[in-house]
Amino acid sequence: MNRKLIQLLFLILQNPFIGNFLTGRPHTGTTKSFCAPGLHCYSCPSMAFGCPLGVLQYVVKYARMIPYYAIGSIAAVAAFFGSATCGFVCPFGFFQEILHSISPWKNNKAVLPKGFRYIKWGILIVFVILVPALGVAQSFCAWICPTGTIFAGLPLIGVNKGLRASIGVTFYWKIILSTLIVLYVMREKRAFCRYLCPLGLMLGFFNKISLYQIKLNKNKCTTCKACQKSCPMGLDLPKEINSIDCIKCGDCIPSCPAEFSAISKGFTFSDRVEDPKTTLDLKHKQTSRH
Repeated sequence: MNRKLIQLLFLILQNPFIGNFLTGRPHTGTTKSFCAPGLHCYSCPSMAFGCPLGVLQYVVKYARMIPYYAIGSIAAVAAFFGSATCGFVCPFGFFQEILHSISPWKNNKAVLPKGFRYIKWGILIVFVILVPALGVAQSFCAWICPTGTIFAGLPLIGVNKGLRASIGVTFYWKIILSTLIVLYVMREKRAFCRYLCPLGLMLGFFNKISLYQIKLNKNKCTTCKACQKSCPMGLDLPKEINSIDCIKCGDCIPSCPAEFSAISKGFTFSDRVEDPKTTLDLKHKQTSRH
């Protein structure tokens, strides 16, 4: 199935309560106890599930304990899929790709240097962990996350007069930041994922060991770099296949020349596929020795 169709399907499945946009109230049912493996806002009116980053910060700030449930939810998904949920399930990832596709000023190559990817490490450590641990605020959600502004704050304020009366400096800051992020996403594909998203980083910790892998047949690969041109994360492929920044979307697979077909995907513990011809030759040599 086409990846865009899968993203659309998961967007619909995760947001069944569209009517809540008219009431100005988010869904508060039992499904909110479960964390969806993508970036979204708990307060988004249509969203059926909770946000793992929101839960993580809440527990650290208010319960002053290790957020086992949030970390366990992320780890359980990542152990199977790594950060593939970023490429197939995440609503904000899908939103970024749509914005970039319709942008009149898009650039299909990475614009910022590779070192900018380390910004999301700082965001994870400082705004997701340290600031909430000091009891100051759920700082990533409160000060940075654009999904909360775009899909929760603006829709809720638009229909809820009570919330409009509570608008302060923080909200205006997030409007400015979210606008800048949206504008830059229209320039560089999935820019938020590349440089700012702490959830994608946490999922990416499992990329090398997850069951789902993008598999590279090193015996067939000619390092022609055709795969690199199709990577939505601007990675140095094939070198960075299954790296911590790879979202395992598989867009590199059809871009590999048909005569080589060096890249595939599937569930395995290995990121390498043996060349059948090489394997047969090796077995033949081993047999000959005996």
